[in-house]
Amino acid sequence: MLGSARTRQKEPAMDLRLLRYFVACVEHKTMHAAAAAAHVSQPALSKAINNLEATLGVRLLDRRPRGVVPTPYGETLFRYAKMIDSELRRATAEIDAMRGMTRGTVVIGVIPTMSVVMADVAREILATRPGLKLKLRVGFSSELTAALHEGEVDIALLLLPADSPPLGLAFEPLLRTGPRVVVREGHPLAGRRDLSLRDLGEFPWMIPEYPPSHRAIVNRAFLDAGLTPPTSAIDVSTVVFFDSLIRQTDLVTIVPAMLLSTPERSGQLVGLETDFQFPPEEVGMAYRENTTLLPGARVVIDLVRHLCAQLPNHVA
Repeated sequence: MLGSARTRQKEPAMDLRLLRYFVACVEHKTMHAAAAAAHVSQPALSKAINNLEATLGVRLLDRRPRGVVPTPYGETLFRYAKMIDSELRRATAEIDAMRGMTRGTVVIGVIPTMSVVMADVAREILATRPGLKLKLRVGFSSELTAALHEGEVDIALLLLPADSPPLGLAFEPLLRTGPRVVVREGHPLAGRRDLSLRDLGEFPWMIPEYPPSHRAIVNRAFLDAGLTPPTSAIDVSTVVFFDSLIRQTDLVTIVPAMLLSTPERSGQLVGLETDFQFPPEEVGMAYRENTTLLPGARVVIDLVRHLCAQLPNHVA
C-alpha cells in the first residue's frame, strides 16, 4: 500500500556531529585544519565525511592536492547545515532565557566605522553579562548583508542601503554620517579656507577602495576641473585602521565623518573644507525579519541604541 511502512523509502538519518564536521571542512578548506578545529583526528574526520556521503548517496567534497572544495551537493548541504547550527544555538539561548539566564554566543557583523561603538558594547557586556559571549566579524556592508541572509551573523552594524532594503532584512537607522577629506594636525593644508583642487593635488593621497563611489567622486571633480586626478600613494580597503599613518605623514585621505566625532580616534585629524559632492550616509543595525532574536542579541541591540543615542550624529 502506498505510504505504508513496508514500501515507504526510508529517509537518511542525519547526525548533527557529522554536519558540524562537514561545515568545518568547507570553512577551513583542508582536512588537517578542519580536524584541528573540530578537535578530532584526521582519520576520524575523513571517516565521518565518508559516512555522511554514504548516508546521502552523493559526493559532498572534492579532494584536491591543496585541500577540499564542496561539490554542488556539498554547497547545498553547507548552506542548510549553517542554518541548522544557527537555529540550534537560538533554541538553546531561548531555553536559557526561560531559566532566567542570559548566556550563549551572539555573532555581530561590524563595519570598520563602527568598531569604536562595538568596543564600548563589548566592555559593557564583559562587565555586566559574563555569561554572554560576543563573536565579532568585521567586514564591509555588502559582505555583512550576505552573512545576515545566510544566518552567519545575528546582527550587523552597517551602512544602510540607499535604495530599497533587501527582502527579509529589517534595518534601523542609528547615525547619520558622510565622508570627509582629512589631513593631520599641522599639515600645510590644515585650517585653510581657500583650498583649490590644485592645492589638494600637490600632496600624496590614500584613497580607500571601499566604497568605490568615493574614489569616483574625487576623480570626477578633478577631471571636470581639467586636472589629473590624484593617484593613491597607498592602497587600502579602508582607512579606519590606518588613522595613525595619516597623523604621521602628509597624506590626504577620506574618512567617515563620525571618526572625527569620536574622541578615541579623532585626535590630530583635521577635516578640510572641500567641495566634493559626497552623498550623506546612514549607519544602522540590521537583522533578519522572520527569525526570533536571541535574548543576548536583544541585550546587544539595546546597548547599541543607548550608546549611539549619546553621539552627536544620532538619528532621532
